[in-house]
Amino acid sequence: MCTGDNIDTATAISKNAGIVTDEEVKNNKYACMTGKDFREAVEGLTSVEIDGKKVDAVRNMEKFKEILKELKVLARSSPQDKYILVTGI
Repeated sequence: MCTGDNIDTATAISKNAGIVTDEEVKNNKYACMTGKDFREAVEGLTSVEIDGKKVDAVRNMEKFKEILKELKVLARSSPQDKYILVTGI
């Protein structure tokens, strides 16, 4: 779930919707994150060249993959945060 809501509201809504459980929130540090924390953890985007074309890529793909395994809620997410998420996927 990607939302502009604050982390507490987003977590409550996602619990009610069955997106995340109390256990996941308590035990998985990446289950619910703010866009800012996500963006900083993956170090934003970088430009790479593929077949002579410059394309965007997540700067820290290892961290992105680690986070993606647990991520259920991205709160206070900006369009840039959503673009980073989609680019990484």
